[in-house]
Amino acid sequence: MKSAKNLLIPLIVLIVLALGVAGYFIYQNANKPEETAETMIDVLYIGVQDVQDVTVTSNVEGSPVVDIKASVDSLGNIIYSYEGSDKEEGASYSQSTMASFVSLLSGYSCDSLISSSGNFAEYGLDDPAYTVTITTFTGSTYTVYIGNRTIDGTMCYMRLDGSNDVYTVGVGKLSQAEMTSVNFLESQLLNISFDNLDIVKFNRKSDGLAIEATCQIYEETGEPQYFIYKPFTIQASPYFENLVEYVATLEISEFMEISDADLASYGLDDPEFSFSLILKDGTEKDVFFSSNMAGFYYGYVSGMNKYFMVSEMQIKGLETPVMTLLSSYVASNNVSNVSSIRGTSGDESFELKLDVKPSESISAEGSTVTLDGRNAKIFNSDGRSYCATLYEAISCIALGGFDTSATVDMSAEPVMTITIVTRDYVTHEYAFYTRDTESCYVVIDGEYSSFYVYNKELLNDGGTDTYSYGVWPAYQLLKTAIDENVNGVYDIQ
Repeated sequence: MKSAKNLLIPLIVLIVLALGVAGYFIYQNANKPEETAETMIDVLYIGVQDVQDVTVTSNVEGSPVVDIKASVDSLGNIIYSYEGSDKEEGASYSQSTMASFVSLLSGYSCDSLISSSGNFAEYGLDDPAYTVTITTFTGSTYTVYIGNRTIDGTMCYMRLDGSNDVYTVGVGKLSQAEMTSVNFLESQLLNISFDNLDIVKFNRKSDGLAIEATCQIYEETGEPQYFIYKPFTIQASPYFENLVEYVATLEISEFMEISDADLASYGLDDPEFSFSLILKDGTEKDVFFSSNMAGFYYGYVSGMNKYFMVSEMQIKGLETPVMTLLSSYVASNNVSNVSSIRGTSGDESFELKLDVKPSESISAEGSTVTLDGRNAKIFNSDGRSYCATLYEAISCIALGGFDTSATVDMSAEPVMTITIVTRDYVTHEYAFYTRDTESCYVVIDGEYSSFYVYNKELLNDGGTDTYSYGVWPAYQLLKTAIDENVNGVYDIQ
């Protein structure tokens, strides 16, 4: 019994000591600043629909005052305007970027309460890097101070005006506070209507390319078409059309601050590419791009004191080979856009007249086609139309290449002349002059186009293959089919 009592006394002492230690830690925890690893602390929240103004000032002398103001239109939509001290007159600011800015800086769900002692210097809040002032439509005002980043860089310190409490909040708040007017500009830098576009000039330093083209709207579709008049005379290809569209509706990745001393590093001291977009009212937009640098082009628009970067995914075709930028064919036209074609070779000539509705083929039942006044809609037993053979031979005269240094003797008789009149009464004449035994120079509307074509495009007899005829044999085939058809059908013998 005595031994049991001797063991019980030390056990009681241990229990008392344990209770004392537990009490000490409970007391200490009750007096520590609140740590909330599992739940966020809502220090300030103002609904964006209530915010009339957000202003951000910096403690760095000369820094701009950023100011986003909100108004409500007649439909109840919130409209933002940039009113900062660095506002650019005439600049277009992004509604979505400004809305995001207001939303992020009017709500503060903080990670933890760090201090309530008012020792602001330790956190960069004695002279805060940024002061955010939020004003509501009801006239209430709230001021938030944002200080240093935390050591790991994932958070920054903040406090409310009038409070000694210091919190940590996501560093995204600091990133928003660091924004200036350049960060709010619309990412779509240009949005030029093709209806207003008159002339496009494209220059590329690497190969000395300097293209000038007119923009015309194709009436049936409303889509733009480009006709190059310098250094070639030819319709542009869809690749050129796409390239112009990228520039005319330019969407950038982001704006950049680049000093004059750093222009060469970004290839902007002597840009590789340039565009001039001249509108019908004479207004001109000049756009410049560097060469491709690690998947990005750097550039600027004349008249805008801003540089930008654009991904190679946002603009394509700057390096496209010359021939690819041009139409593959000398005289390509949609058949519904053509009213007549006249062909001459030596003492022979023909006139093909067409009345083809948009979206219909030359062979369609509603189409009217005549050759020298006679019905030209003659078919073979497989349903192939001979007037289609002739039209395709003319419309698909393929370019052979270009020779800009050649001189064409236009006093000589051309091998062939083709004159095309469109439904809107525009006439183009294509004359083909002997270059050598295998090819002909192409002269368009009296001017050497710098191109040549191979003779087969004009003179090849395709035999039974109606898809491989040159222009003149296709005319002769159609004439024979008209002369010898039986009930509108003729088969090549």
